[in-house]
Amino acid sequence: MFTRIGRFFRAVFNSILGEAEGQVPVAMLEESTREMLDNLRTLREATATTIAFETKAKRESDMHAARIKNLDRQAEEALKQGNEKLARRALQLQVEARATAERAVATFKAAHARADNSRSKLKVEEERVQGKIRQLGELKAIHAMNEAQRKMQSITDEYNIDGAVNVFDKTAGTIQEQADRLSAMDTIAVSEGDELDRQLAAISQKTEVDSALEALKARLGESSGTATAAAAPTKQKDKISSAFEDQK
Repeated sequence: MFTRIGRFFRAVFNSILGEAEGQVPVAMLEESTREMLDNLRTLREATATTIAFETKAKRESDMHAARIKNLDRQAEEALKQGNEKLARRALQLQVEARATAERAVATFKAAHARADNSRSKLKVEEERVQGKIRQLGELKAIHAMNEAQRKMQSITDEYNIDGAVNVFDKTAGTIQEQADRLSAMDTIAVSEGDELDRQLAAISQKTEVDSALEALKARLGESSGTATAAAAPTKQKDKISSAFEDQK
């Protein structure tokens, strides 16, 4: 009894401990995956900011290029109209616009390079995180298989399944032995009843035989008496005849 109680509490404790230990690796993998996704989200936000700055720099560069073309056209029109002063002013503004446009182009190129770098890095990180997510699913399946194997080993090692099997077989043998004993007792009871019936039948049969024998004896006795009675007058007659013949 105490062995069974001890086995029960050990089973409960080992089950709780095994579940806790078994869930730690999976929880760590899931937590690492969540961290990767959080970092990936931050990287996406940074990439989006870089791309937005690239777009802004491109718009400003295009705007300065358009202004240069517009100033060039204004200078040409002013010169055609003979307004050299206005043409000079337009060309002066054009020179300033070219310097600004060059800075805008440099800014755009830098923003474009950074944006390309961010896009490339984001793509690489997304593929890597997706690979880790797929690997997480595979590792969960492997972990579940390992847990099943560990539980089977635990049952064999800690719970002594051989001993349980022996107890089971012994108990089953006892139950079968009891069933065989009861079946034998039923057989004996039936046999005793059959024997009693045979004895009673034999007694009845003997009584019938004795009655038949007595009846036969009676018939034989009656037949013998009749024959004796019939033979007696004959002998008497023979005796008288012999006496009569002697007198002659």
